[in-house]
Amino acid sequence: MNLHSGEVMTPRPRTPHAFDGKGYTLESIGSEVPLYALGLTGTQWALLDWVREHGGASAPVRLKPADVAPEIHSTEGTVKSSLSRLVALNLLLKTSPRSAAYQLTPRRYWEGSGSTQVTACRRIDPPAVAPDAKARTKPRSGETS
Repeated sequence: MNLHSGEVMTPRPRTPHAFDGKGYTLESIGSEVPLYALGLTGTQWALLDWVREHGGASAPVRLKPADVAPEIHSTEGTVKSSLSRLVALNLLLKTSPRSAAYQLTPRRYWEGSGSTQVTACRRIDPPAVAPDAKARTKPRSGETS
């Protein structure tokens, strides 16, 4: 119940999480497509794991394909094309077009507290569009006032 208005509110569903010893890893559930439905290659899965293991679930990490390729048993070219696909799928965020730093999308993976996850999601989301006074008074086409 909202204590200010007296309105009965339905509880929001909790985000499931798993404790892996380093902090909470939140795996958000929303309108995203499940990972198993994306047809990710072995290199793409390995890159997601590599970024997560190197702290990329809570902050951007520098990733050089030439250095990462031997660690995940792949080639530099395959790593580059896999990075491009993961960025296009919004599973990885690139801090800037010329940067070599990547981070797992906070809506998908997060290690740390829930409040810092909310802050990280706000950074990547554009602010909500709020209609101004003029927009609220002007009727839309097809509407009568």
